Amino acid sequence: MNEKTQELLTDWWDALQKDNGGRAQLKRCQTPEEAALLPQTFRLKQMLSWMPLEAVAVIAGVGAHIKESKGADFGKALATPHDKNGRVPLSESRFRQLLSARDWTELYRSLRRAVTILDGKVGFINFVETVELWSKELRGEYAAAGKGVKFKLSEAYYIEAMKHE
Repeated sequence: MNEKTQELLTDWWDALQKDNGGRAQLKRCQTPEEAALLPQTFRLKQMLSWMPLEAVAVIAGVGAHIKESKGADFGKALATPHDKNGRVPLSESRFRQLLSARDWTELYRSLRRAVTILDGKVGFINFVETVELWSKELRGEYAAAGKGVKFKLSEAYYIEAMKHE
């Protein structure tokens, strides 16, 4: 993702943080279809014109739950303990459930759960890049071996989880 797009996304996210009503509407969405019906999603779609609306709706709906525009790599954050017990925020079974999402609604729900478990401490740009890569894979535009979203998330998750065993 180029620097200009990253700036536009950061501006959109910053504006959303100031728009309490719009952010609240997006946070209440249970599916990407619900998020797709809101004006904040269409503003974002103008910036991400190459992405399908479903991907943009996931970014908008789940992105409304993100509390920091800069933060940890998504896969790494899922395995970095945040409590005194040293447990990973997203259990391995929940992580596998996230990786096995077959459609946008499943992905939306799993990502929303993961971001909520992380208390919104996920880098927004990294999150967008994750959804963009997922979108390419769902459309059949597979990345080179070892470059796909599932591989990248798994690698980050398990390397971080092993540090805390």
